[in-house]
Amino acid sequence: MSKFLFRINPLLKIGISLAIVTIALSLKTLDAIAFLVIILLILFLTSIRIQLKSTIMVLLGLIAFVAFGTWTLNNWQLALFYALRLLALLLPAPVFAFTTSPTDLVRALQAIKLPSFLVLSLMLTWRFLPVIQQEAQRILEANQLRGVDLSRQPHRWFSGLFVPLVFRIVSYADEVTIGLETRGYDPNAPRTISQPLTWQAQDTVFTIASLLIFGIIAHLEL
Repeated sequence: MSKFLFRINPLLKIGISLAIVTIALSLKTLDAIAFLVIILLILFLTSIRIQLKSTIMVLLGLIAFVAFGTWTLNNWQLALFYALRLLALLLPAPVFAFTTSPTDLVRALQAIKLPSFLVLSLMLTWRFLPVIQQEAQRILEANQLRGVDLSRQPHRWFSGLFVPLVFRIVSYADEVTIGLETRGYDPNAPRTISQPLTWQAQDTVFTIASLLIFGIIAHLEL
């Protein structure tokens, strides 16, 4: 499934993701939102490798959310509905992120005629997210070698994690800026695309499948 999603037109994935968010906000029945979340979870679990510890933490968070909602609303069904709606709003983003390469994202943004400086900013942000995660992990490991366990000492998060992480981000930003200047980058210069986006057979299949799912959701909503 993940390989299939990788081949889908990124513009189509953006459109479907926005449609899912809009539908999730408009649904009012538990059956419809539950069906939507099940489909999204299938896509999520087949597209992303998630650790067991992370899965347990997410489940505990959802249980706590439902429990708190039940306590405040005195209605467990309504609390469950809001929890499922939250999932439906959050899940499309990681599925899109993990099945869309930075190159495809740039091609999609250029296809909709976004300004070059905005495309570059979004591309750099997209590329730096995993780098920031790796740097944070290295900082945590360095603290552990010094005998400092930040997970048990939250008061040291600012000085032990956030400050060095900000310095690393600023350092990376300077390196990227210097690299762009030395290569003579001009955001106003005309650009061509070596592999323009095209509509393929799998895009038609994905569109039909999405419309069928939306139709089932509409039927459950009635």
